[in-house]
Order: sequence, then structure tokens, then C-alpha cells
Amino acid sequence: MMLPDIDEIPRMRKMLGLTQTALGKLAGVSQSTVVKVEVRRQEKKALVDQVQSRKVEFIDAKISLEDAASEMRRKKFSQLPVFHLGRSVGSISDKTITDLILAGKEPRELARIRVEDVMDPPFPQIDAKAPVELAAGLLRHYNAVIVVSRGDVTGIVTKSDLMKLL
Repeated sequence: MMLPDIDEIPRMRKMLGLTQTALGKLAGVSQSTVVKVEVRRQEKKALVDQVQSRKVEFIDAKISLEDAASEMRRKKFSQLPVFHLGRSVGSISDKTITDLILAGKEPRELARIRVEDVMDPPFPQIDAKAPVELAAGLLRHYNAVIVVSRGDVTGIVTKSDLMKLL
């Protein structure tokens, strides 16, 4: 028996006068599964460049941690990529900074520490034309993903950017 192409299922269901619930019962699946199958066939795969934030804010590796924290507060970011001489060399997060404070570092000490001395590894990079699912997988392990096109940084994706898909 030949199964219909996924694109034909909604048309055939309607032609037979079946509701999604009725088709689900006949097929032994839930109505929500029928909906997912029908919607999935209509969805075009979203690409990273459709959800990225195009304005990439960053911190220079040579500035003080105090200045970095101030900049992050002012711009309302919890994490930022760290760049030096146009290259992504690390990342910094409010967690990294607060961990230092909780470990007993005084505010005046933060003025003497450079970002490059305490930064975390760089965020991974992904091509702008990659599927969003790939970026979503990376975001399970990283706070952000840098978006590149032909070697140039074109944007950044964070978990909040994925909300654009809803």
C-alpha cells in the first residue's frame, strides 16, 4: 500500500469529509498529531538570519571588568561576546562577574582586572543560512551563538531571539 505524500494529507482528509479528530481516531493517533503533521508540511524551515539580532553588541577584551559590568548593565545584557581587533576571542556573562564578587573580589579590584583575564570561551559561530534548529541545539549548551556570513559577523542569536518563531 502506497502512503500519500505528506502534502496530500489535508486535501485528502477534507475530500473525505473527515475532521482532524476523526482522521486521528482512524489512524490511531491524537488529533494534535494530525495537526502537527498538517502544519509541519506548511512550515518552511526557518533560517538563522531570520531570527538573529543584527546589531551585535560586544565588549573589548582589554577593558576592565568594572567597565564591562557597567556597559552590560547600561545595555541590559546578561552576556556579551568579547572581541579584540575584530575577532571573537571570548564571552563574558553576569554570572562570571557575580561569581567573582561572591568569591570576595572588591569593586576596586574589578577595576584592575581585564575582561581577557576572566572571560569565558567564545560563543560558537553558525552560518546565517543554517536552519534555526541547529542554532537552537547550540543554545542548549551556550548563552548565545554568533552568526556569520562569508566570514563576517552579521548577527547574534540568543534564546530570546527564538521567541520570534512563535
